Amino acid sequence: MEGVYKNPNVLACCVRGESSNRLEELRILQAELDKCEKSLIQYLEGKRMSMPRFYFIPNEDLLEILGTSDAQAIQPHLQKLYDNCERLVFGQGGKIISHMVSEEDEQYEFEAVVKPENNIEEWMLKVEDEMKRTLHIHAKKAVFQFAKEDRVEWIGKQLGMIALVGSQIWWTFAIEDVFKRINERGEAKAMKQELARENKDLNDLIALVRQDIDRKLRLAVNVMIILDVHARDIVERFVRDSVLSQKEFAWESQLRFYWDMEKDDI
Repeated sequence: MEGVYKNPNVLACCVRGESSNRLEELRILQAELDKCEKSLIQYLEGKRMSMPRFYFIPNEDLLEILGTSDAQAIQPHLQKLYDNCERLVFGQGGKIISHMVSEEDEQYEFEAVVKPENNIEEWMLKVEDEMKRTLHIHAKKAVFQFAKEDRVEWIGKQLGMIALVGSQIWWTFAIEDVFKRINERGEAKAMKQELARENKDLNDLIALVRQDIDRKLRLAVNVMIILDVHARDIVERFVRDSVLSQKEFAWESQLRFYWDMEKDDI
């Protein structure tokens, strides 16, 4: 490049005198560059094998993350790695990671803090494990507490997605309990009673959303109203069509949520 700058003549730079081997030089440089690129790809592939979510981001972003010792360099790329994870909360001068924050600014505290030490793929795997472990604990507590509290108050205490899945688990349980009451105890009006209860729950949420409530709670309640309307419509059809058993296709065809006691998971 210095030679081209000093003598900007294409023939002089490429085919005459000292530059007569320029093509061979360029070929050697290209071969070396190809080796470098191949080695770089192998290096990045190794990192992705260790942390599979790195497959979600391009090479340039991954190089930016790996090329610094600053743990917070991961922050701009979190949305690509985890759905709706806006940022991680660092504490003690960046020595620990204590919270996860969503795009809606909803956050939860990890049960155990994670220290961003050693290679980034190592501590990011620990962050991922802690996300799952903490949310599992939150979900388990929420499902356990559901039957002991007023539903509206219960919703206000939960993370949005925990409230949604917990409510659906209990809806599945409630409908299957109705089928048991009909078939084992002969309670012919059990499904109509369930329909009345669901209409009341729906009206309670409608009343709540008309109040001046927190934006994050409003988002969760809006989605829950949609789910409640869908659930209520299903029960209305059961009443109309006299669906009396959980083995009937009308129930089998529904998406159902359970807390599996043996697996201790949803």
